[in-house]
Amino acid sequence: MLSSTKTLPTNSGAVTQQVRHFSRRRIAYPFYQTPARGRTEKKDHATTLRYQMGLFLGKKNYKGEYPNNKYFNPPQDHQPNYIAPDLERGVSQIDYKTGKPIDLNGKPLENSVQKRPDRKLTPFPNNQFTQTNLALSNEDREEIYQRIAVDKVPIQEVAVNFGIKIPRLEAVVRLKEIEKKWQAKNKVTPELKKMSNTMYKMFPLFERPRHSDNLSEIPVPVKTLQSRFLTIAESEPFGPVDAAKVFGLEPASETLAKLAETGHTDSVKSSQNKQKEVFTAKAEEKDRYVFKFHKAKVGQVGFRYGTTLRDNKKDRKFSYNNSGKMVNALPTSG
Repeated sequence: MLSSTKTLPTNSGAVTQQVRHFSRRRIAYPFYQTPARGRTEKKDHATTLRYQMGLFLGKKNYKGEYPNNKYFNPPQDHQPNYIAPDLERGVSQIDYKTGKPIDLNGKPLENSVQKRPDRKLTPFPNNQFTQTNLALSNEDREEIYQRIAVDKVPIQEVAVNFGIKIPRLEAVVRLKEIEKKWQAKNKVTPELKKMSNTMYKMFPLFERPRHSDNLSEIPVPVKTLQSRFLTIAESEPFGPVDAAKVFGLEPASETLAKLAETGHTDSVKSSQNKQKEVFTAKAEEKDRYVFKFHKAKVGQVGFRYGTTLRDNKKDRKFSYNNSGKMVNALPTSG
């Protein structure tokens, strides 16, 4: 309950009146049953909520810390340790030496509630749709950077192999480049390393999908990974052979026939063993699309393809035909 004063003007002078305001807030007591407080000393002026907070935190050591509280230390096993009051129901004390749950008197509990596996990645008990994202391991991040930045493997292929979205792969490569620059300039301090390792051990790790080899898979040519657009007439036939010519490849029937006779490995080795003429020249900058946009004058384009009528315009022009009837005037191309 809050109170305030206000001054009211009267004929005899100003009168000060006290006004009381009742708060609509309700005290949020725990929904589970807590141990009774009992009789306390006269010097103990702690409220009920203060007493219940002490039950949750546990005993304080000489440093002012609460080592018996299960949420005191950050997790170091890649398993998030979120508060679950509906499951633990006030049992938040553990033995900091063994890690086993204990009661308020320090005795071990035999029947303790274990956190469910489906709740490990849920930070909010009442919101099951919010899940903790998985972090990439140091080995996976190093391999992604090696394959994309060093080996120049197409990022689409890496995304399929790892099962990770392309924007996240681009972010991994960019952050890895910054990390290597900082290491070269000795900007990575011991404090940053300690914080990075602590945060790394707090979050769950992402596991790569492990699939067996598909024996019936046809090798995908590298040229088909880029988009190609070709303008053709509606009546012009266009089939797989024509598509192979656009990409500069041989038809699929010939490729399958070669694979059936020699196999994929032998065909790759034979193509690599062929002697090719090598020459050095300046590479021409090209786009990955066949068509390009060219500048054109509006008047010429309109005169060639026709222009739209201005029937729905307020400032449209009128003219008269041979019979004297008023009609909409066609726009003139300039």
